[in-house]
Amino acid sequence: MKSMLKISLGIMIISILLTGFAWAVSSDSIQDESFEEYYYFPDYGSSTFDSLKEDSKLIESRGTVPVITEDKEKMEWLDTIWECINNSGKELHPYMKENGGPLIGFGVDYGGYIFVEFDEEIKDVDKYTIDKFYNIINANAKKVEIFDVPVVFTKGEKVYLDSRTSIWNNLIGGIQIVRSTGTPSTLSFAAEDSSGTKGFVISGHAAFNAGGVGASIYQPTTATKVGEVNYLTGHFADAAWVEASNVEDNIYYTDVDDVRDVRSYYDPSLGSKVYKSGIATGLTSGYVNKRYFSVTHPNFGTLYDQFRADYDSAGGDSGAPIFSKYGDQVIIHGVHWGSTDTNTYFSPISGVELDLDVTPLTS
Repeated sequence: MKSMLKISLGIMIISILLTGFAWAVSSDSIQDESFEEYYYFPDYGSSTFDSLKEDSKLIESRGTVPVITEDKEKMEWLDTIWECINNSGKELHPYMKENGGPLIGFGVDYGGYIFVEFDEEIKDVDKYTIDKFYNIINANAKKVEIFDVPVVFTKGEKVYLDSRTSIWNNLIGGIQIVRSTGTPSTLSFAAEDSSGTKGFVISGHAAFNAGGVGASIYQPTTATKVGEVNYLTGHFADAAWVEASNVEDNIYYTDVDDVRDVRSYYDPSLGSKVYKSGIATGLTSGYVNKRYFSVTHPNFGTLYDQFRADYDSAGGDSGAPIFSKYGDQVIIHGVHWGSTDTNTYFSPISGVELDLDVTPLTS
């Protein structure tokens, strides 16, 4: 879906590896000799920390990584030191950045050691501070009979959340797409046609200005083509259809950690509250004040049975999904396409169905 966050290999990686290992050793179809096909670990031993000396973010390393050659034994070692840091968590959490402390993370690295990361904005970390945190971890290590526990203290890297303009491997509503000129607009939602072929809906006028049927569509920049315009009419909806298999029935709500499943779809009623999720103005909301009216469109002449509301929008929001909330899910109502100084316009989902013969994917 998205570009990878630049984070240290830590708790999540170890959890995944341990789960995978349990499956591997219990499956009759996987033999010991094929174990290395599923896992990779660097060499474990006294030279483990040597490779870290060139890392400008390294503050200090303590302890010793034991010499281990077998992958299965490395997994067991990682499981053991995970217990050390897990038991230390209660004492370390008060020192996390969110609590006013200097730490931004801690966990287990697949290289065979525990890591503790300091906020990169802290210029100097003194010996007293290192001693304090090492002693916490070492005390818990001794409880499981580990002595000289290996711990690496580093400066962490700032984590950037994926955004509407990131690369999304699985395409969802509310993210940025562009045409060959690089002009951005917003992906509406994932859908399927009457034959069951999957794809996504976009702004009809964006497709028109890109060259119409056959025009290439990219995400999030012209470096990555995601499909071509397959259908465009412009009678009941300012919308176009692009076939693609890598789509999901989600809508980008406020950020990468808040995407909402599509529960259903139907035309909204007058006075109902609707939301728009676009690349220019993000998540905005307003109320439907006019529906099923005809309006002159700059590209398509008369558009029939359109809707008007008063949510905020700006250039680039064209194609943005219009929806209402249903718990932590959404109900698709249409496709945003334009605005005046006082109102905004969208094509209802009924018009999208009539023009394109597609329906939104739902959970």
